[in-house]
Amino acid sequence: MSAQTKPAKPASPTTPEDSPPLTITPEAAARLRREADFTTAVLSVRHLLGCGGTGFRISVEENAPDEGHRFEASGIPVVMDEHAFRKLRGAVLEVDPDPAGDGYRLDHPDAVMTTFC
Repeated sequence: MSAQTKPAKPASPTTPEDSPPLTITPEAAARLRREADFTTAVLSVRHLLGCGGTGFRISVEENAPDEGHRFEASGIPVVMDEHAFRKLRGAVLEVDPDPAGDGYRLDHPDAVMTTFC
């Protein structure tokens, strides 16, 4: 009598809530690593209010804030405040493709404005 095995169950699909709310492209992650030492620093994403309405500030911080959601994206440690964590799901941080640009661009499917004064 031979033993029969059941076929393995497929892995559970990852739900959007399981994945980090922010994706960092490999090019942006490599550039960030050249610019900062992420053994001690974090990429901080914070909601802010300004003359143009609401927006998000992305910065490298040596002293990580105590509050916020922490996760890794492309090997970069990230901390996001509560508002950014809820609102930026699906966002992608990439190197700004504008030849005049020298920074990063946060691309989000729900964005209505890409500049902030």
